[in-house]
Amino acid sequence: MKLKQFMLLSVLTCMLSIPGLTSAADLSVSGHIESVSACNVALGNNGVADLGNLSRKDIRTLFVRSSYMSLRINCQHPTKVGVGVIDNRKGTVPPSEQIFGDQVFGLGNPAIGSYVIASDGFPQADGREAFWIWGSKGDFPWWGDKGRNSVWSGSKILSWDVDGPQTEPVAFKTLENTLLIRTTLRRDMPFTDELEIDGSATLELVYL
Repeated sequence: MKLKQFMLLSVLTCMLSIPGLTSAADLSVSGHIESVSACNVALGNNGVADLGNLSRKDIRTLFVRSSYMSLRINCQHPTKVGVGVIDNRKGTVPPSEQIFGDQVFGLGNPAIGSYVIASDGFPQADGREAFWIWGSKGDFPWWGDKGRNSVWSGSKILSWDVDGPQTEPVAFKTLENTLLIRTTLRRDMPFTDELEIDGSATLELVYL
């Protein structure tokens, strides 16, 4: 994360000693550190993909449901940012779906199913059509396929680019896109009475 540092620092004080007199000088350090441009991220429907009340008959066959929500990032000034996703229910993906690695996220214990997060359609960066690019956390450069959809992954940072000679994040003040959340529930999930669907993930802004 790039930071601008504003620091006022007094680097020198003098103390004089005169017989019979005591003198002292106070040294203070003040200042503040702030980010290049504060940004915030907002999700539609308060970030909730609500599947409603389901019964056993709803999941007798393979249950797959798609939900959509808006993604909007606002920055005070044009800023290059990326987004990382953290699975707050890590370790609860059913064994049969673990072949997809960290592109699937858990729904809580017991392991009743999973969900996928993907972009839907082309993002808009300050009104310009953009596309998703991504890089591994802590390891760049960036790459992308200029497609309209991109599946999110827990091991990657996703950002945005516009058509140009280089694949690199673009600075923007406003980014808008639609997210697709596709939920899959196991047909053989074990429950006798009620079961809570409790998926949770955190989207983390990364300043680039």
